[in-house]
Amino acid sequence: TASFHASGPRRGLEEFYDARHRSKAPEDGAAGRAWEACELRRKSFNDLHRLWWTLYKERNVLLTESARARRNGMRLKYPQRKAAVRKSMARIKQVLAERRKIYREQPVPELPEDDDAGEGAGGLA
Repeated sequence: TASFHASGPRRGLEEFYDARHRSKAPEDGAAGRAWEACELRRKSFNDLHRLWWTLYKERNVLLTESARARRNGMRLKYPQRKAAVRKSMARIKQVLAERRKIYREQPVPELPEDDDAGEGAGGLA
């Protein structure tokens, strides 16, 4: 399974600025691709949860960078990154909805009938 890396915690406003991508992103702007639903289906709930929050923070970084570029009369350098994050987040929601549907469709196991019904609370008379 593919792994993802979450950088160390940053505090305050620096968390929403894209300094990490400026130093690590390739020159051609290929910052990654959207996760496919088939890849996400193989992930555990905890992995999906961590990936969701990683993407959420990335989305906030991109929105901050987009607003800053707009204020300065510029364009976002790699707008396809926003689309990739949005698609990945939508696909995580899709996978979780599929899992929820399967869970809800499972039959509820019946509890065994209590043969000692006349003996008081829980048969502890």
